[in-house]
Amino acid sequence: MKKSFALIFFLACILGLTAQEEPEQNPAEQEQVLIKPSISKITFSGLKKTSNSYIQSKVQKFIGKTITDEELHDLETTIQLEGIFNEIKIEPEPVSESETQINITVTEKITFIPVPFAMYSNSNYLAGAIVMDTNALGRKDMFMIGGFFAKNARTGLASLASQPKDNWVPGISIFVLGSMFSPEYSNSSEENVLKYKDSYYDLKFALSEKFADNFTAAAGLGYTAHSISEHNEFEGMAPESIKIGSFSFTLGYSKSDWNGVFMSTNSASVKSEFGLSNSENSDYKHPMGFSFDIAEQHPVFTDRLRFYQKYSGFYGKNLHISALKGAGSASVSILSGHFNSSRLVGGHMGLEFSVKKFNWGMISIYGDYQCVYAKDFEPLTRDGSYEFMHGASGGTKFYLAKIAFPALALGLSYNVSKRYWQYAFALGATF
Repeated sequence: MKKSFALIFFLACILGLTAQEEPEQNPAEQEQVLIKPSISKITFSGLKKTSNSYIQSKVQKFIGKTITDEELHDLETTIQLEGIFNEIKIEPEPVSESETQINITVTEKITFIPVPFAMYSNSNYLAGAIVMDTNALGRKDMFMIGGFFAKNARTGLASLASQPKDNWVPGISIFVLGSMFSPEYSNSSEENVLKYKDSYYDLKFALSEKFADNFTAAAGLGYTAHSISEHNEFEGMAPESIKIGSFSFTLGYSKSDWNGVFMSTNSASVKSEFGLSNSENSDYKHPMGFSFDIAEQHPVFTDRLRFYQKYSGFYGKNLHISALKGAGSASVSILSGHFNSSRLVGGHMGLEFSVKKFNWGMISIYGDYQCVYAKDFEPLTRDGSYEFMHGASGGTKFYLAKIAFPALALGLSYNVSKRYWQYAFALGATF
């Protein structure tokens, strides 16, 4: 009995000791542990052309936020999205127990340069040169002037675009183009249908505004004049000389993330356009068009591999033949470069892999599958028929790190439905 009682007493003492409450932590000490410093200031070094006030306006939203790995990552993505910096180094510097200063060192890309460019696709070619500055006045405004020639065109153009400013000052863009053009049209089976000569000029003016970080809106006015000659008479879409005034409105969304190799982006946009023409044909008095784009790209399995997909569509009504849209409006490359339509929808889905990164840039390979549903180009039958087509595409791209322009791209596409190949080469341009 005495031994049992002693054992019970011993266990009770042990349980009593373990049940004792730990001393309460001082409330001030608790608060000190929970507090994380906030971002009090962001400084930039290495700026040569870029205005400090401009880049500060882009990162102002981070001032006052708690410094975390996520905030620093979002900060780098924001700066990377400007597309004018080659190297970005971010270094936090504590200034007090509750505040941290962010010091950012950047190396600017070359943004002002004469850009020769060329594209070749099957029997079509295009070459020219543009003098452009994608960081004009150090505020990422864009200036461009130049021209190009192709198998069936001689074109000159100029453009000036400014970024939206703080305090609801909208961005402004002006675009001017003049061309001597001999367009050729083919149906979905690559059969030549129509060819004529067109001397035209195009003027566009637009205002844009960015709001809620990821949304943009733009409203524009346009004026186009076409002088058409040497064409065959046919019913349906008449290639008549015409003058058109138009109004357009665009709403877009874009959110991006940078992983050090590729930019991941979710984006969407819708656009509507309404016009008034001097056409003698009542069917073309009030042209209108509606279009949309939805796109996504993000890394899978590794930062060097990204999945991408894009879907687009265009619906036009009462359109002059010059306003018809090609493969780009359906986000595909399996259609002939001479194919145009008033109504089409399509898209592609695929993967892009970063083969190698160099000091000068990066080489990648890509492959995707495409599909498109379009109204065929059949001018002799006004209503036309609709075609569903699909096929595969692949190629390689060369990205430049120190120059803010595209470098080189090679692509090959096969239209399974119509059994023909499309190949493309681009230098200083994209496709």
